[in-house]
Amino acid sequence: MCIITTRSFLLIKILQSHSCALTCFTLQLFELESCTYTYLLADTETKEAVLIDPVLETVDRDLKLIHELGLNLKVAVNTHCHADHVTGTGIMRKKVVGLKSAISKFSGASADIQLSEGDKITFGKQYLTVRETPGHTDGCVTLVLADQSMAFTGDALLIRGCGRTDFQQGCAKTLYQSIHEKIFTLPDECLVYPAHDYLGRTVSTVGEERKFNPRLTKNLDEFMDIMKNLNLPNHQLVINLPTWTFIFFVDI
Repeated sequence: MCIITTRSFLLIKILQSHSCALTCFTLQLFELESCTYTYLLADTETKEAVLIDPVLETVDRDLKLIHELGLNLKVAVNTHCHADHVTGTGIMRKKVVGLKSAISKFSGASADIQLSEGDKITFGKQYLTVRETPGHTDGCVTLVLADQSMAFTGDALLIRGCGRTDFQQGCAKTLYQSIHEKIFTLPDECLVYPAHDYLGRTVSTVGEERKFNPRLTKNLDEFMDIMKNLNLPNHQLVINLPTWTFIFFVDI
């Protein structure tokens, strides 16, 4: 594992899966203002790649990196409609010939690919499997690498936490069930890569979160009570995109 840091707003972390390690690599990139992780996955043999959760402000950075690495970006996928930053998918589609966008069919957003449970996002000989994990939003998905060595959990499961459930179609009961049935059923050693972290943490595992997550080690009633009483501050954010407008209240 190698970590390369350049400038305060850019973190690139080179990740490796287990059985896929020889033909697949993943880069973890960081956007400072929203503390968002973007993930670039690529098949090292075919050079086909997929980008998870691109951020509008870092589109040029990401495309420059993809060009430098000689990759062919096939799909830009969002784990959900983001309330805390604007996705870079739309502008990327204008800059990359043949690039397709993807998001859950339950998100209410437009995309070339409307994702459902069990769908596969392929890049070369590799693929990500879609697991629907609503609760933070209706359209949240977790993307699991073919060998189940990595799970990209979006805002559903965070490191020692989870996404808030008090707005944007949030439902604490649904989120609890999603995480326990769709993420905690993965192998203990499966690496958990969330869409955000505000404390500088970059990775966890399914086993760690099952054992140490202070919210999700509780029973359902206790979890719902915790989520009801988070008392998070609300900050209004308006997102204007070509075909829709969102007005959300964001915890910062």
